[in-house]
Order: sequence, then C-alpha cells, then structure tokens
Amino acid sequence: MTLAALLDTLLPGDADWPAASTLDGLAAGCETEAAPLLPLLPPGFATLDADHREAAARTLEAAHPASFERLVAAAYLAYYTHPEVRAALERLTGYEARPPQPLGYDLPPFDESLLEAQRKRAPFWREA
Repeated sequence: MTLAALLDTLLPGDADWPAASTLDGLAAGCETEAAPLLPLLPPGFATLDADHREAAARTLEAAHPASFERLVAAAYLAYYTHPEVRAALERLTGYEARPPQPLGYDLPPFDESLLEAQRKRAPFWREA
C-alpha cells in the first residue's frame, strides 16, 4: 500500500492518464528500487493527502537523491511502456502505440560501400 501511494505521488494520473497504482505489474517492477526508500517514509504515508505525500517524497529525494532517482527511472520506464499508458498516448496523440519497425519508417537501401574499410582490414580474431 505504501509503494502504491508513493508511485501515485510520482505518477498520479488524471482524466486522460491512469494512476500508477491502477496498472497491473507496475509496482512489482519497482519493488527493488523502492525497497530501501519505503522504510524512510513517514508512518501512515499512504493515508496522507496528496500535498503531504508530495512533501514527504521531496524530503526523501533530498536526503537520498541517487536511490530516489533510480526509483523514478524505474517507475517512469514501467509506466510509459505499460500497454494502458501506450493506449492513452495513442488516443491522445494519434501516434500509434507500437514499435517503429517493421511497419514504421522507410529506410534508405543499405550502402555496402560503408563496409569497404572494414573488409580491407586483417581479421583481429582467432579461429575457434
């Protein structure tokens, strides 16, 4: 419950975006980074209002910037790659929520001449 509240403090959601705690598997993906920080939050953190949770998170960030940065990076990665968030992104922007290849950008044909210098080099490995 404390981890969910901390993630919702970082990624609260709104009418267009889901809150972090509502996304299946997101909290589990952040447990390793959150574990050292959760005991440092004030007692009853999950029951605090949003302003007090944010203040506590800022205090935690100031005291443990490297650990907090790792948690934020893990949370953002898990959030913005989650299918529900990618669907919201597609709905809001029209940008398709899929990898760019193989359906994506047209690429120019490969220029084989770029390999000439490498082909002229003697091998730098041993035959196995």
